[in-house]
Amino acid sequence: MHNDPHSYNSLRILSQSENGYIGQCSCCDHYNFVFGNALFIFTEDGLTGFHSVLYDKCYFQKLEEPLPHGKNHLLLSPIPNFMLSFDSSEIEEMKNLFQEALLALEIDKIFSYKK
Repeated sequence: MHNDPHSYNSLRILSQSENGYIGQCSCCDHYNFVFGNALFIFTEDGLTGFHSVLYDKCYFQKLEEPLPHGKNHLLLSPIPNFMLSFDSSEIEEMKNLFQEALLALEIDKIFSYKK
């Protein structure tokens, strides 16, 4: 369990949707990606790396037939026998979240050079 003394209320929300958000922690500059009941904590490199994973067919596999609950994509993980399942609309929603968040970070970088 992650045992940091900082508060999750100190997040700057970079992007959000019906099922999740991406926020930047003001205490440690890590990024929280929450989608459904999953929480991922990334460095900036990890955030951009996971964005790439969303487009990589090696990590995301489309199922020929959906699972009983309608999910038709699996995100493979390095943990044996652990995968996350999503439907096509959730994949698009996650891609949009990451595009918006990375765009916000890029805008931050542009304005920080002008100071």
